[in-house]
Amino acid sequence: MFFRRGKAPALLSGIQQHVAEGGLAIVNTLIEGTTFMGMFEPGHYCLLGRDELQQHFKGWKLLLDTHDGFDAPQNTCKEFSTIAARKSKDE
Repeated sequence: MFFRRGKAPALLSGIQQHVAEGGLAIVNTLIEGTTFMGMFEPGHYCLLGRDELQQHFKGWKLLLDTHDGFDAPQNTCKEFSTIAARKSKDE
């Protein structure tokens, strides 16, 4: 989430490539709907769509798939998507 939009898919692919067969990837990121933007440098962040993280791990076994929202300062919110996914031996 702290990288420009164009870099996010490559980073997710890198995670996938470095997980061994049967291994686990756990990813937590802010998603669209987040209104607390004070932590970001303008133009240097990526908020994935609500189900976009899950799409990046299509073909993996999702062990955890959650969406959570939290109140943040100045009447804003932080919206998160979290997955825990196991890499199949067929990947």
